[in-house]
Amino acid sequence: MKKLGLVMLLLVGILLVAGCARSAPKMELPAGAQKLTDVIPQMGEHWADLAQMPLGPIYMVYKGEVIGLEYMWSEDMMQAVSIPTPAGPEEFKALVPLPVGVTVDHVNITFMEHGHEGFEVPHWDMHMYFITQAEVAAVMP
Repeated sequence: MKKLGLVMLLLVGILLVAGCARSAPKMELPAGAQKLTDVIPQMGEHWADLAQMPLGPIYMVYKGEVIGLEYMWSEDMMQAVSIPTPAGPEEFKALVPLPVGVTVDHVNITFMEHGHEGFEVPHWDMHMYFITQAEVAAVMP
């Protein structure tokens, strides 16, 4: 739970840096990103730089626009970075920062006890959407 709290704190920092209101700037796919899936309902196509897998980010793309990012991490992956704190070292995995002006509308974090296709170990899935929940509901093949 302590590690999940640290991830949530990191997420709050990302949201603060990204801004409070939805704005025009869009996130672009990085050079070298490869399409992993066709459109998955309410997530879009999945694109990623394979060298960054399984953590990601996985870019969720719909109709040519990046609509969000997905990160997946297991307990072992959370041990990748140690930072000193007054209470002792904290372990975390840094996330790719959002470009200036790109804002997050909402975030879903789910623990996948049995994993899923593509990452079959117990892990957390975090989806950060740049579009509203109503727009997410309309993402369909």
